[in-house]
Amino acid sequence: MAAVKEYAGARILLAEDNEDNQLVASRVRKNAGLQVDLAANGRQAVDMAANGRYDLVLMDIQMPEMDGMEATRAIRSMPGFADLPIVAMTAHAMSGDRELSLKAGMNDHINKPINLQELFSTLARWMKKR
Repeated sequence: MAAVKEYAGARILLAEDNEDNQLVASRVRKNAGLQVDLAANGRQAVDMAANGRYDLVLMDIQMPEMDGMEATRAIRSMPGFADLPIVAMTAHAMSGDRELSLKAGMNDHINKPINLQELFSTLARWMKKR
């Protein structure tokens, strides 16, 4: 986790509708000093991405109003968002799910329940050092 401290202050958008899983945001804030904004559904995630300056998006796949795949495609279609790192954070752990996430435009895929060490190493892989 010490390596993630190099990213302290970075802004992350967490698109997650499950309140229990939103606890990840508070753990990330506490352990790494990151700023985490919550979007409760895919449509809200698209709006927040368009209006915010995020260093990375953690995107749940199954959400109301717009799922994570559709939200990712919508974000990717906006000018200037081709390089925004988007990481699937999902219970979809079946064979082929990772490939579907990548095909939708996500950069990476991590499984729930979230392992904080895996989460932090994924964040470090995709975010720029501050």
